[in-house]
Amino acid sequence: MKFKPGDKVIFLNEKGGGTVSQIVNEKVVKVSIEDGFEIPYAITELLRAESGAVAAAVAEKEEENTDMVPLFAPTGKTGRLDQGVYLAFVPTQQEKLLEGSLEIHLVNHSNHELLFGLFLNPAGNFHGTDFGFVNAQSALLLQEIERKDIEDWINGLVQMIFFESGRSKPLKPISAAILLKPIKLFKEESFQFEALLRKKALLVSLGKMEELAASNTQIDVMSDNLKLLQEKMHEGSIAPAPIKNASSFLDKHKVDDRIAEIDLHITELVETTTGLSNTDMVKIQTDYFLKCLDQAIVEKLSKMIFIHGVGNGILKNEIHRRLRNLEGIQFHDASYARYGRGATEVVFYRNK
Repeated sequence: MKFKPGDKVIFLNEKGGGTVSQIVNEKVVKVSIEDGFEIPYAITELLRAESGAVAAAVAEKEEENTDMVPLFAPTGKTGRLDQGVYLAFVPTQQEKLLEGSLEIHLVNHSNHELLFGLFLNPAGNFHGTDFGFVNAQSALLLQEIERKDIEDWINGLVQMIFFESGRSKPLKPISAAILLKPIKLFKEESFQFEALLRKKALLVSLGKMEELAASNTQIDVMSDNLKLLQEKMHEGSIAPAPIKNASSFLDKHKVDDRIAEIDLHITELVETTTGLSNTDMVKIQTDYFLKCLDQAIVEKLSKMIFIHGVGNGILKNEIHRRLRNLEGIQFHDASYARYGRGATEVVFYRNK
């Protein structure tokens, strides 16, 4: 989609919109927002706010797969659900929860694309029933069943493979049993309002992303190699400001010529955390954050996203403390739809 100065646009990955004020290049434009600031955006993150444009985009998505719908983004602390994959049993009669049939949705509340295979277990024997994919932060209608047929789903199995484009840390494929007590489907209190679906439903967890990430095998290294790695990580922490070369270490983080996305999770910075205290890890993460920030100023980047995770908030607070002392920048939480609560976006206003 092409834009021109003066076009009204809305943001696809966050709330709000603005007016296109400048065409930076064929991939990036500057958008003037309500506060008067000009912020660079990739054109893939924008939609022209013309009459009918939004409806047309939604209709196009619905034509691709009418059984798959995007999840709603709940506001506030209530209704928040841990990132992961769930089966949702949704009564078709929302006003009479114990009557009528049930829709069964596979809910992918994660930032990964999901490939799945469904095996039901009638009479104690597995039968391959369905397979396919579910987009990130979406739900797919699998079946609509009568409640008497729920026995076929008890102790069924869902096999899953996760995919995330670009630089990522692969997750192991998993097989998750469907652990459900049928009696729950006949108790009204079992069906709670789920903000992601905007309906009352009974959710059965198939796997939470935090647990899946923690189960990944870590690569062990010799203690001598660890010491050498730590020395390399600390090199340049007291050195002069980085010099812009034809090739920069920031190149591997760039999603555009002037936009970079940096994952500060410790497992992205070191091969192993063996022998590192919490203090050591935060120092490594902070040093790399500062190194990237300095290089971004040298290379005149317009925007950076630092992925720090949620955790106990120590790293996020340290990053925000450092950013408050800088001039010529603005920072805020990055897109919740893409990063949850675990990323900070930094915009450079003096890098023109």
